[in-house]
Formats: sequence, C-alpha cells, structure tokens
Amino acid sequence: MHLQHRRIASIHAAGWAVWALAAASALSPGIALAQVPDVSTAEPPGFAPVQLPVVATEPADAAVRQRDNAPAAPRQSGVWLEPRITVQHTVTNNARLDATHVSDQVTEVNPGFRLVSDTARINGFVDYSLRTAHYARGTASDQVWHNLNARGTAEAIENRVFVDVAGVVALQPISAFGAPGADSPANPNMAQTSSFRVSPYLKGSVGSNVDYEARYSVQDTRSDAENRAGVTVQGWLLHLGSKPDGHTIIGWALDAMQEDADFSTGRNVDTTTLRARMSYLASPQLLLVGIGGVESTNQLSPTRKSHSIVGFGADWRPSKQTRFFLERESRYFGEAHKVNFEYRTSRTIWSYTDRKGIFAGLGAQSSASMGSLFDLLDSFYARTEPNAIRRTQLVMAEIERRGLPADMQVFQDFLTSSSTLQRLQELSVALLGQRSTFTLAVLRSDTRLLDGTLQLGDDFDINTRIRQRGWRLMVGHRLTPNASINASFGEMRSVGSVPGLETRVRPLILGWDTLVARRTNVGVQLRRVLSDGSVTRYDESAIMGFITHRF
Repeated sequence: MHLQHRRIASIHAAGWAVWALAAASALSPGIALAQVPDVSTAEPPGFAPVQLPVVATEPADAAVRQRDNAPAAPRQSGVWLEPRITVQHTVTNNARLDATHVSDQVTEVNPGFRLVSDTARINGFVDYSLRTAHYARGTASDQVWHNLNARGTAEAIENRVFVDVAGVVALQPISAFGAPGADSPANPNMAQTSSFRVSPYLKGSVGSNVDYEARYSVQDTRSDAENRAGVTVQGWLLHLGSKPDGHTIIGWALDAMQEDADFSTGRNVDTTTLRARMSYLASPQLLLVGIGGVESTNQLSPTRKSHSIVGFGADWRPSKQTRFFLERESRYFGEAHKVNFEYRTSRTIWSYTDRKGIFAGLGAQSSASMGSLFDLLDSFYARTEPNAIRRTQLVMAEIERRGLPADMQVFQDFLTSSSTLQRLQELSVALLGQRSTFTLAVLRSDTRLLDGTLQLGDDFDINTRIRQRGWRLMVGHRLTPNASINASFGEMRSVGSVPGLETRVRPLILGWDTLVARRTNVGVQLRRVLSDGSVTRYDESAIMGFITHRF
C-alpha cells in the first residue's frame, strides 16, 4: 500500500505546474534565503481590526470588493525561501494501530522547504517535505512519502492572461472506519493521495463596467490505495457581468460552465450549467443576489437530464471585523448551499462554514492551504501586515513560539470512488492571549453516494450514508521567550448506515518545545490514543522527540 524505500512516489504530469511555480519563483530576482530579521522570539504586534479576505470565486464578492476601498499599503515584493530539516524518533507500543499491539521504534528524517512568492508576476506559496521512515524492529518496510501544499497565480500576460495552480499531496484515511492516525507511518489505513489543479484564464473589461473571463481548468486526483478510483475533472467557464459600484446599485452576471469528471472506475459524469445572477446593493454593507438557470447532467442516471436552478444569496459586512455570506440554490440533487461567518475582535477569531454540494471523489481539494491554524492567523494579520512574505513569517513565528501545529485539522476526509453528496459544517474559535492560546475546532459531516447502484470497492459498497462528528481542543502556553508547552485533546466518531457500524477515536497529546539556537528547535511529545467501536478497537501510547533546524 505504502511506497517502498526503493522508489519515491511519482508525481503525475499536472503536478509539474506546481513545481514550475517554485522554480520560476526561485529564479526570479530579489530572492531572499531566510535573510529577513528573525522574528521567532519577537512579541506579536498589537492586534487590530482587519478587512476580511475576499474569495474571488464567489460572484457576490466581486461586487463587495468595489465598495471596500481601504487605502492600500505601498507594494513590496520578493521571494522568500526557507529550507528546513527535521529528525524525529518515536517509541510506540502499537506501531500498526490495531489489536496486535506490535511495539517498535521509528526514526524519521524529513527535509523540506517553504517558499513564498510575492512578485509582480507570481504570487503564491509552496510548502514541501520528504518524509522518510525506518522501523527498528521491521514492523513495516522503510518508506518514503511526499507532503506538499502549494497554491499560486502566475501572470502570463500583464493584466490579461493568468494561470492558477494548486497541489496537495498528503496521507489520507482509506476508510472512515479505520485508524485515522497519520502520525504512525505503519498504519495500514493511510494512503498517499495527490491532487493537482491547473487553470489558465483570460480576463478583462469591456467599457467601464463590464467584466469578462474565459477559464479552463483540469484537476487530477490519485491515490496509491487499492480499490479507490482516481478522477480527472476538466471544465470550461465563460463569465460576463457588471458589478454594482459608486454609480449604480444594480449588477448582473452570466456564467456558462461545462465539466467532465473521468473516474478510473465507474462511469464518466458530464454536467453543463447556464446560470444568471442579478445583484442589488441594498446598502454599502449589504449585497443581495437572485439566481436562476438551467443545468444538464448524467450524474443521477446514464442519460442526461435537464433541471432548473433557482436560488438567492446575500453578502453582509456590517463592520471590518464581521462578515456573513449566504448562497442557496435548488439543484438537480436537491438543495445546495454555502454559508460563511467570520468575526474578529482584538484577541479572538471566530469562523463558521456550512456547505452542501457535490464532491468528485477522493476528498479532492481544489485549493491548497498551509494549515487551518495558519489560515486563521494569516487573515488576522492581513491588514496590519499587507506584504505576503512578511506576514507569513510573522504568522509562522507566532505559531512556533506558542508550540502549536500550523496544519491543525479536525479530520481528513476518507477516500471514495465516485461522486458524493456531502454536507460539511466547521466551527473554529481561537483566543489569543499574551502567552496562551486556546483553539477549538468542531466538525460535522454527512456524506451520501449519489449513484447507489455501483459497487466500487469503497465504504459505500455497504453504506448508503456515512456521518462523522469531531472536535479538537488545543492549548499552547509560552513558558519563556524560547520555550512553550502545548496540549490537545479531541474525538472523532464515524457512523455508517449499517446498524452497529461505528468507530470512535480519542487522541490526547502533550508537548514541550524550546529554541536551543537562533533557528533550531527541539521538543518532546507524549501521545495517547484510544479507539473503540464495532470495527477498530485499539489503544496506543507513544513518546516522540524531534529536532528541527531552519536554514
């Protein structure tokens, strides 16, 4: 299942665009190799209200962006590259996370780098590490994995032609009812999954207030797990619209989209959509949207059928600290919606999302992230530090000095072999004190297979519905300017439609971290995991020590 040490996982053709972004950034002038002032022990600047980030893919946001004309700071640009290496050793009494309780010692060497580009032509980031594991008692073969998070935009022709790229490579649970632990490399329920997306597009304006965009995108998602499909999704988008501005309160938009999902097992799914939006700027803080259209798809049957689209939306920003976005549509599979709520005070961050829609298998991600905790703090610093490179350094320094993991996640979606209908609700709350940080993340998901007639070898062969509930509480406290302690506790529960099919996992982690040199950290972590239910019953106790040096 996992990759043997004699070969490294291959990264398919679509992924080379992500590496091209990294190479182009590294070769551009003005590159800085960790030459900025070190901020790992600096006190954080005073927190100030921030302007909420704008998501360009939501049509209502384009209109809102016109009314939020905050003064922009002078543009700074450049490229920041920080290589790193981590060596860690783990002693565990259950390396495979199962009832056999096979103990082992695992030594890992993980070289990597973080690259942030904020230049006139390339904006984005690449975070990559190579994870290698050696088992002292031979619990599993020596293994190698890739870990990649990358996202960027290249401006091919000034103000006219652009290319978006994104890539995610990570370990992901194969089954919702198996052990979810990526911390134990010998866990048989984990598979390396890669998802790469490339999207060139042309955009511009006709006259003074009509925008156009023509976009092509291809996303390829694969896994090294057996009996799980790969999928390639290709699509076209044509957009034409006018946004409300200081001269008019009415806006409109027309979007034509064609999408094809090619699964390696099962059948291909084609969808064509024509959607129209009318927007009304009810006040400087409130934008209302009406939606109508038609779509044709073979998602629910072998033959294509047409369905109407009716919906509405709202984008309300009563202050620079608060934003509420809502969009609801009646689609061919029923109701679909997107809800986002964000609120910030001088010391807290509140974020809630609720979305329901189609997911094209394998938990594929169309965008990348440097981690959910990183995303919270990055948007928090967005107004006080507009430069992307400096802001990234501040956020990472703040996370590291508090001893918290930037890639904190409640759970990773399990692998499926066909399109699913999923409702996903996520709540994140962060309280940032002078020396202590409290972060709570809560998640609930409800996933159903759209075509129940197929037997494709995944969890839906016996389940029509899988529900998951999870939460995680993390606490970080800075003991001294260089040392910190942290703790996290949580629970993840998966319940199938088959009576009695249920798994519950409860991890408890305690850690200590200190800066022993200007760019070198060492730490110790204690881990205790309990799992019960009708499928997977095990427990694990482990101690892990690590040293990380940033060049």
